[in-house]
Amino acid sequence: MTSLFQLAALEGINLPLVATGFAAIAATIVITQYGKRMRPNEPPLLPGGLPIFGHALAFGKNPSKLFEAASKWSTDSQPISVSLLGHRVYIILKPQDRQAAWKEKAVNFDEVVEWGLKTIFGFTEDAVRKMHLDDSANMGSMYTSAHTFYRDNMAPGEKLNLMTTSFLHWMDKDIQDVTRQLEAAPGGEIKVNLADWVRLRLGIPSTNAFLGPEVFQLDPNMLDRMVKMDTDFLHLSSGLPKWIHKDAHDNVNKMIEAIANGYRRDSTALPFITGRMDQMAERDISWHDQAAATFTIWQALQANAIPTAFWMIYGLLYHPEDRRTLEEEIAPAFDKSNRVVNLDHLVKNSPFLSSTFWESMRYSAGSASVRKLTDDVVIGGRTLYKDAMMMLPARPPHFLPEVFGDDCNEWVADRFVRDGTVPGKKNPGIRAVVPFGGGYTMCPGRHFATNEIFSFVATIFRNFDITLCDPSQREVRPKTEWPTLTGLPPDGDVFVTIRLRK
Repeated sequence: MTSLFQLAALEGINLPLVATGFAAIAATIVITQYGKRMRPNEPPLLPGGLPIFGHALAFGKNPSKLFEAASKWSTDSQPISVSLLGHRVYIILKPQDRQAAWKEKAVNFDEVVEWGLKTIFGFTEDAVRKMHLDDSANMGSMYTSAHTFYRDNMAPGEKLNLMTTSFLHWMDKDIQDVTRQLEAAPGGEIKVNLADWVRLRLGIPSTNAFLGPEVFQLDPNMLDRMVKMDTDFLHLSSGLPKWIHKDAHDNVNKMIEAIANGYRRDSTALPFITGRMDQMAERDISWHDQAAATFTIWQALQANAIPTAFWMIYGLLYHPEDRRTLEEEIAPAFDKSNRVVNLDHLVKNSPFLSSTFWESMRYSAGSASVRKLTDDVVIGGRTLYKDAMMMLPARPPHFLPEVFGDDCNEWVADRFVRDGTVPGKKNPGIRAVVPFGGGYTMCPGRHFATNEIFSFVATIFRNFDITLCDPSQREVRPKTEWPTLTGLPPDGDVFVTIRLRK
């Protein structure tokens, strides 16, 4: 399948031969697609597209802005079309239509997964093919069984408790390391970039919990490489020969190699990680491809958790009165050593903490689910035709004033606990937020993500006194300028001073 981002990825490349070949291919696509542009009841085409290029340049420059323009132009948020590299792509905007799309059997995810594994995550053609094979347990295709496998291994119960307990263990060890660092620092304080610091504090224990500590010992720069991968997303997904974007693909391969060389079956890694690799081994899939598959799990583990934790912490620092409310609420969850001893209190009995979580997920959402239609379907009163692509951007539905209130463009800590009686200050309820997707592909790791982020943010505020180095600095906002695999990062650096809390 041709990448939807192929044109945008060409920006900045000074290769006349590639550009000439691309123009010829694009022209051919436009000619072959032209006759399909006026099919009955098809979602109307967003104005402003360029000849041949369509909306691809706008998408590559700022996808969130393109989705926002689509939302404003659409009548009653009905589905609309954009043109990317000659492809007709349907944009689903209305929350009800998203739910209908996720339930529709003709909306297919498998082909998109295959393309992503091969194009972005470094799978070989051999592995992509062999994952369709059956095994001795009659599990069938690994694509078909993937969601059930991860759902069953990450559902509430003994298995979820195991991974949560492992994460809390490694988080406590990391907090102890930071405590020793602060005790040895001049004046008992350090000044850090908040986004970088949060990435380490959350990424190290989650990686150790899932894969064992050997991976980070082999490559301490794994989390920095993940950031580079996100900024390289357009290049990785271009579908162009890998030598054109060699640096981007080499970066991904270094992370895969760290897992291939650092992962140990006899380590503290979670059993389901080994179980999935065993399924691949039975299909005679190489160790490198097994490591690449494990890498996709690791990347998903970090993708939204780290940005969400950052926005929770930053929002509470920027609004000190909200931080005080949170600190009072979370206190019963900790023992005298400031370790979490009552996770249920945080997850089930801390409504203000929960509100900041859902608000941060809403505020930083930047990705878009991509699906392919295997048959004609009617969604939102429009006919979506077979073989077209469909995108379900997370951001537009999260910024509807009629749902979230007149302050929907701001980060508001108590949005999901306020009574909603003040005009313009609605409480939409958490079901209005869709960070985990929906339907049969709903994120199976959502239960762990809740345990992980709630316990992490509460532990940070319980153990450390964090202040903005420059309280007068403008409030940073999510950076929307590129397609992303993760939640959106801030559009500026935030430096903070960290001390031990007394």
